[in-house]
Amino acid sequence: MPAIPVPRFQYNDPDLKAPAPGRELIFAVGLVESIPGVGPATGGQHFGVPLSIGPNNTRLRRLHDNVEVTLPNDSVTVWAAPFQVAGHAVGEYALSNRPGWHWLRWTVADHVSYDNQQATAAIGPDPSENPLVIIPCAATKADRPAAARDLYIGSFHRMCYRAASALTSDDNIRILSAKHGLLRLNDQVDPYELRMGDPGTVTVEQLIRQAREQEILDHRNVVILAGRDYTAMARHLWPSAATPLQGSRSIGEHRQRLAGIAREPHVSLRAA
Repeated sequence: MPAIPVPRFQYNDPDLKAPAPGRELIFAVGLVESIPGVGPATGGQHFGVPLSIGPNNTRLRRLHDNVEVTLPNDSVTVWAAPFQVAGHAVGEYALSNRPGWHWLRWTVADHVSYDNQQATAAIGPDPSENPLVIIPCAATKADRPAAARDLYIGSFHRMCYRAASALTSDDNIRILSAKHGLLRLNDQVDPYELRMGDPGTVTVEQLIRQAREQEILDHRNVVILAGRDYTAMARHLWPSAATPLQGSRSIGEHRQRLAGIAREPHVSLRAA
Protein backbone atom coordinates (compact mmCIF):
# COMPACT_ATOMS: atom_id res chain seq x y z
CA MET A 1 0.00 0.00 0.00
CA PRO A 2 1.43 3.44 -0.91
CA ALA A 3 2.30 5.79 1.92
CA ILE A 4 -0.53 8.00 3.10
CA PRO A 5 0.22 11.58 1.88
CA VAL A 6 0.61 14.42 4.35
CA PRO A 7 -0.78 17.91 3.61
CA ARG A 8 2.15 20.16 2.70
CA PHE A 9 0.68 23.19 0.94
CA GLN A 10 1.21 26.54 2.66
CA TYR A 11 0.07 30.06 1.86
CA ASN A 12 2.03 32.82 3.58
CA ASP A 13 1.40 36.07 1.68
CA PRO A 14 0.93 38.79 4.36
CA ASP A 15 -0.83 40.99 1.76
CA LEU A 16 -3.40 38.24 1.08
CA LYS A 17 -3.04 38.45 -2.68
CA ALA A 18 -5.54 35.99 -4.12
CA PRO A 19 -4.20 33.29 -6.44
CA ALA A 20 -6.12 32.70 -9.64
CA PRO A 21 -8.73 29.93 -9.44
CA GLY A 22 -8.89 26.89 -11.70
CA ARG A 23 -7.56 23.35 -11.94
CA GLU A 24 -3.95 24.53 -11.63
CA LEU A 25 -4.65 26.00 -8.20
CA ILE A 26 -6.46 22.85 -7.05
CA PHE A 27 -3.51 20.63 -8.00
CA ALA A 28 -1.07 23.10 -6.41
CA VAL A 29 -2.98 22.92 -3.11
CA GLY A 30 -3.06 19.15 -3.55
CA LEU A 31 -6.08 18.42 -1.40
CA VAL A 32 -9.84 18.47 -1.93
CA GLU A 33 -12.83 17.64 0.24
CA SER A 34 -16.42 16.76 -0.42
CA ILE A 35 -19.17 19.18 0.53
CA PRO A 36 -21.05 18.54 3.79
CA GLY A 37 -23.47 15.67 3.39
CA VAL A 38 -21.40 13.91 0.74
CA GLY A 39 -19.16 11.34 2.38
CA PRO A 40 -18.48 7.71 3.21
CA ALA A 41 -21.28 5.52 4.55
CA THR A 42 -19.49 5.54 7.89
CA GLY A 43 -19.93 9.31 8.15
CA GLY A 44 -17.79 12.39 7.68
CA GLN A 45 -16.52 13.79 4.40
CA HIS A 46 -14.23 12.52 1.67
CA PHE A 47 -10.86 14.26 2.02
CA GLY A 48 -7.96 13.47 -0.25
CA VAL A 49 -5.47 14.13 -3.04
CA PRO A 50 -6.95 15.05 -6.45
CA LEU A 51 -5.75 12.60 -9.09
CA SER A 52 -7.69 13.96 -12.07
CA ILE A 53 -10.33 16.60 -12.75
CA GLY A 54 -12.55 16.01 -15.76
CA PRO A 55 -15.44 18.01 -17.20
CA ASN A 56 -17.90 16.43 -14.74
CA ASN A 57 -16.05 14.38 -12.10
CA THR A 58 -13.05 14.49 -9.80
CA ARG A 59 -10.98 11.41 -8.98
CA LEU A 60 -9.28 11.56 -5.57
CA ARG A 61 -7.34 9.32 -3.21
CA ARG A 62 -8.63 9.54 0.34
CA LEU A 63 -6.03 10.39 2.96
CA HIS A 64 -7.11 8.05 5.72
CA ASP A 65 -7.23 4.80 3.74
CA ASN A 66 -5.73 5.47 0.27
CA VAL A 67 -8.99 4.37 -1.40
CA GLU A 68 -9.68 6.06 -4.75
CA VAL A 69 -13.16 7.53 -5.24
CA THR A 70 -14.85 9.50 -8.01
CA LEU A 71 -17.22 12.34 -7.09
CA PRO A 72 -19.21 14.86 -9.15
CA ASN A 73 -17.36 18.17 -9.51
CA ASP A 74 -20.21 20.04 -7.86
CA SER A 75 -19.75 17.89 -4.73
CA VAL A 76 -16.06 18.72 -4.19
CA THR A 77 -14.21 21.84 -3.01
CA VAL A 78 -10.54 22.76 -2.76
CA TRP A 79 -8.94 22.55 0.71
CA ALA A 80 -9.31 26.13 1.98
CA ALA A 81 -7.67 25.89 5.41
CA PRO A 82 -4.22 27.28 4.42
CA PHE A 83 -5.79 30.44 3.02
CA GLN A 84 -8.14 30.91 5.96
CA VAL A 85 -5.30 30.43 8.46
CA ALA A 86 -3.26 33.08 6.63
CA GLY A 87 -6.22 35.43 6.79
CA HIS A 88 -6.73 34.84 10.50
CA ALA A 89 -3.05 35.61 11.09
CA VAL A 90 -3.60 39.19 9.93
CA GLY A 91 -7.06 39.61 11.44
CA GLU A 92 -9.13 38.75 8.33
CA TYR A 93 -11.95 36.39 9.30
CA ALA A 94 -14.11 36.74 6.19
CA LEU A 95 -11.54 36.12 3.47
CA SER A 96 -14.09 34.95 0.91
CA ASN A 97 -15.67 38.42 0.94
CA ARG A 98 -12.45 40.15 -0.13
CA PRO A 99 -11.96 41.03 -3.83
CA GLY A 100 -10.50 38.09 -5.72
CA TRP A 101 -11.26 35.52 -3.02
CA HIS A 102 -14.87 34.68 -3.94
CA TRP A 103 -13.66 31.32 -5.33
CA LEU A 104 -13.22 30.07 -1.75
CA ARG A 105 -16.97 29.36 -1.91
CA TRP A 106 -16.68 27.52 -5.23
CA THR A 107 -16.98 23.86 -5.98
CA VAL A 108 -14.62 22.16 -8.44
CA ALA A 109 -17.36 22.58 -11.07
CA ASP A 110 -16.99 26.36 -10.76
CA HIS A 111 -13.20 26.11 -11.17
CA VAL A 112 -13.67 24.02 -14.32
CA SER A 113 -16.10 26.61 -15.70
CA TYR A 114 -13.54 29.34 -14.97
CA ASP A 115 -10.89 27.44 -16.94
CA ASN A 116 -13.32 27.03 -19.82
CA GLN A 117 -14.01 30.77 -19.84
CA GLN A 118 -10.30 31.55 -19.91
CA ALA A 119 -9.78 29.16 -22.81
CA THR A 120 -12.60 30.64 -24.89
CA ALA A 121 -11.47 34.18 -24.05
CA ALA A 122 -8.02 33.34 -25.41
CA ILE A 123 -9.61 32.29 -28.70
CA GLY A 124 -11.59 35.51 -28.84
CA PRO A 125 -15.23 36.22 -29.68
CA ASP A 126 -16.87 34.58 -32.64
CA PRO A 127 -17.92 37.45 -34.95
CA SER A 128 -20.82 35.37 -36.27
CA GLU A 129 -22.22 34.81 -32.79
CA ASN A 130 -24.89 37.26 -31.66
CA PRO A 131 -23.55 39.03 -28.57
CA LEU A 132 -24.91 38.33 -25.13
CA VAL A 133 -25.64 41.77 -23.65
CA ILE A 134 -25.90 42.39 -19.91
CA ILE A 135 -27.76 45.46 -18.70
CA PRO A 136 -28.54 46.62 -15.14
CA CYS A 137 -31.81 46.69 -13.29
CA ALA A 138 -33.17 50.03 -12.06
CA ALA A 139 -34.11 51.65 -8.78
CA THR A 140 -37.33 52.97 -10.34
CA LYS A 141 -39.83 50.14 -10.85
CA ALA A 142 -43.45 49.57 -11.64
CA ASP A 143 -45.69 49.24 -8.59
CA ARG A 144 -46.98 45.76 -9.45
CA PRO A 145 -45.54 42.41 -10.61
CA ALA A 146 -44.51 42.47 -14.24
CA ALA A 147 -42.21 40.95 -16.81
CA ALA A 148 -38.65 42.13 -16.24
CA ARG A 149 -38.78 44.15 -19.48
CA ASP A 150 -41.68 46.15 -18.02
CA LEU A 151 -40.80 46.21 -14.32
CA TYR A 152 -37.76 48.48 -14.61
CA ILE A 153 -38.80 51.92 -15.78
CA GLY A 154 -35.78 54.07 -14.90
CA SER A 155 -34.48 56.21 -17.77
CA PHE A 156 -30.90 54.89 -17.60
CA HIS A 157 -32.12 51.30 -17.71
CA ARG A 158 -34.31 52.07 -20.71
CA MET A 159 -31.32 53.61 -22.52
CA CYS A 160 -29.29 50.48 -21.76
CA TYR A 161 -32.07 48.33 -23.16
CA ARG A 162 -32.32 50.40 -26.37
CA ALA A 163 -28.56 50.08 -26.89
CA ALA A 164 -28.68 46.34 -26.17
CA SER A 165 -31.54 45.92 -28.66
CA ALA A 166 -29.38 47.55 -31.34
CA LEU A 167 -26.65 44.98 -30.68
CA THR A 168 -28.56 41.73 -30.35
CA SER A 169 -31.93 39.98 -30.11
CA ASP A 170 -34.10 40.01 -27.00
CA ASP A 171 -33.25 36.34 -26.38
CA ASN A 172 -29.62 37.39 -25.84
CA ILE A 173 -30.30 40.20 -23.38
CA ARG A 174 -30.08 39.64 -19.63
CA ILE A 175 -31.00 42.11 -16.91
CA LEU A 176 -28.64 41.85 -13.94
CA SER A 177 -30.89 42.26 -10.90
CA ALA A 178 -29.40 43.02 -7.51
CA LYS A 179 -31.92 40.63 -5.95
CA HIS A 180 -32.69 38.02 -8.61
CA GLY A 181 -29.50 37.81 -10.66
CA LEU A 182 -29.68 37.16 -14.40
CA LEU A 183 -33.23 37.80 -15.63
CA ARG A 184 -34.61 37.10 -19.08
CA LEU A 185 -36.80 39.88 -20.38
CA ASN A 186 -40.00 37.86 -19.95
CA ASP A 187 -39.25 36.60 -16.42
CA GLN A 188 -42.02 37.64 -14.03
CA VAL A 189 -40.73 39.72 -11.11
CA ASP A 190 -42.33 41.35 -8.07
CA PRO A 191 -41.28 44.90 -7.17
CA TYR A 192 -38.47 45.07 -4.59
CA GLU A 193 -36.05 47.54 -3.05
CA LEU A 194 -32.42 46.41 -3.17
CA ARG A 195 -29.24 47.88 -4.62
CA MET A 196 -26.11 46.02 -5.67
CA GLY A 197 -23.85 45.70 -2.64
CA ASP A 198 -26.66 45.84 -0.07
CA PRO A 199 -27.02 42.90 2.35
CA GLY A 200 -28.92 40.14 0.58
CA THR A 201 -27.81 41.00 -2.95
CA VAL A 202 -27.08 38.22 -5.42
CA THR A 203 -23.66 36.57 -5.08
CA VAL A 204 -21.12 35.66 -7.75
CA GLU A 205 -21.74 31.97 -7.04
CA GLN A 206 -25.47 32.39 -7.63
CA LEU A 207 -24.80 34.20 -10.90
CA ILE A 208 -22.47 31.43 -12.07
CA ARG A 209 -25.11 28.80 -11.34
CA GLN A 210 -27.76 30.80 -13.18
CA ALA A 211 -25.51 31.36 -16.19
CA ARG A 212 -24.69 27.66 -16.32
CA GLU A 213 -28.38 26.73 -16.14
CA GLN A 214 -29.19 29.24 -18.91
CA GLU A 215 -26.27 27.89 -20.98
CA ILE A 216 -24.66 31.32 -21.35
CA LEU A 217 -21.65 30.94 -19.05
CA ASP A 218 -19.33 29.96 -21.92
CA HIS A 219 -20.64 32.62 -24.32
CA ARG A 220 -17.62 34.10 -26.10
CA ASN A 221 -19.13 37.37 -27.33
CA VAL A 222 -20.39 39.32 -24.31
CA VAL A 223 -21.07 43.05 -23.92
CA ILE A 224 -21.77 44.66 -20.54
CA LEU A 225 -23.72 47.92 -20.63
CA ALA A 226 -23.82 48.95 -16.98
CA GLY A 227 -22.28 51.09 -14.29
CA ARG A 228 -19.27 50.18 -12.18
CA ASP A 229 -20.81 47.88 -9.56
CA TYR A 230 -22.90 45.87 -12.01
CA THR A 231 -20.01 45.63 -14.48
CA ALA A 232 -17.71 44.32 -11.74
CA MET A 233 -20.22 41.59 -10.85
CA ALA A 234 -20.75 40.54 -14.46
CA ARG A 235 -17.02 40.41 -15.19
CA HIS A 236 -16.61 37.68 -12.58
CA LEU A 237 -18.47 35.52 -15.10
CA TRP A 238 -17.15 37.01 -18.32
CA PRO A 239 -13.72 38.54 -17.61
CA SER A 240 -13.07 39.31 -21.28
CA ALA A 241 -16.42 40.96 -21.99
CA ALA A 242 -16.55 44.26 -23.85
CA THR A 243 -17.40 47.15 -21.48
CA PRO A 244 -18.03 50.21 -23.66
CA LEU A 245 -19.19 52.36 -20.72
CA GLN A 246 -15.99 51.77 -18.77
CA GLY A 247 -13.95 54.92 -18.34
CA SER A 248 -16.93 57.24 -18.55
CA ARG A 249 -16.51 60.10 -16.11
CA SER A 250 -20.18 60.88 -15.49
CA ILE A 251 -23.68 59.58 -15.97
CA GLY A 252 -24.01 62.09 -18.77
CA GLU A 253 -21.11 60.47 -20.63
CA HIS A 254 -22.68 57.06 -19.99
CA ARG A 255 -25.85 58.30 -21.68
CA GLN A 256 -23.93 59.74 -24.63
CA ARG A 257 -22.18 56.43 -25.24
CA LEU A 258 -25.43 54.49 -24.95
CA ALA A 259 -27.11 56.82 -27.43
CA GLY A 260 -24.21 56.32 -29.82
CA ILE A 261 -24.47 52.53 -29.56
CA ALA A 262 -28.22 52.69 -30.19
CA ARG A 263 -27.62 54.77 -33.35
CA GLU A 264 -24.54 53.02 -34.73
CA PRO A 265 -23.95 49.89 -32.64
CA HIS A 266 -20.93 48.33 -34.30
CA VAL A 267 -19.15 51.62 -35.00
CA SER A 268 -19.63 52.73 -31.40
CA LEU A 269 -18.38 49.43 -29.98
CA ARG A 270 -15.21 49.57 -32.07
CA ALA A 271 -14.56 53.11 -30.93
CA ALA A 272 -15.10 52.31 -27.24
